[in-house]
Amino acid sequence: MIAAIFGLIGVMVGALLTIAKDWWFQSMKSKKDAEYLAIQVSCALEQYSGQCAVVVGDDGLYQGQPDENGCRRSQVSEPAFELESLKVEWKSLPAHLMYEVLDFPYKVKVASQSVAAKFDYVAMPPDYEEGFEERQFQFATLGITASNLAAKLRDYVELPARIAVDWDPVSYMKEQKTTIEQQRTERASRHLLPDL
Repeated sequence: MIAAIFGLIGVMVGALLTIAKDWWFQSMKSKKDAEYLAIQVSCALEQYSGQCAVVVGDDGLYQGQPDENGCRRSQVSEPAFELESLKVEWKSLPAHLMYEVLDFPYKVKVASQSVAAKFDYVAMPPDYEEGFEERQFQFATLGITASNLAAKLRDYVELPARIAVDWDPVSYMKEQKTTIEQQRTERASRHLLPDL
């Protein structure tokens, strides 16, 4: 009887050790998957953010001059952000962070549609002022969002923050966005009807 009890206890301890070992290995794998994902995706987001800063700096002029027809024309293409090319384990992130990352391409699509609408329906040649302003505003917003999202991913897996060296594209985009917001506020206040 005592031998049977010790045998049963041995089986239970063995099962518990197996479960604990499997849990430990799975948690280590999940941690490594999350770290790899954070590195891959944060680098892609930072690269995208830098490309957004280039778009924000595009005023439609080539070396300060319009094109041969006297019109402003985009000098740089809109950057693409393609999550599908990243081979990472998305389930290694918590749901709220995974949602923010996977929702980002939708934000890019909405911003591109907003820019296209301004160019198609509001902006007029030769300057296309409203179109370029919207393009700069939307890509400043996207660049700042991408950089913030990259920082959240790095924080989640306890990676060090990115250090800006000579030029900080995020500060540049924040300044440009603030300038555009101020210009829009001033324009809106000029168009308000006085109280009667």
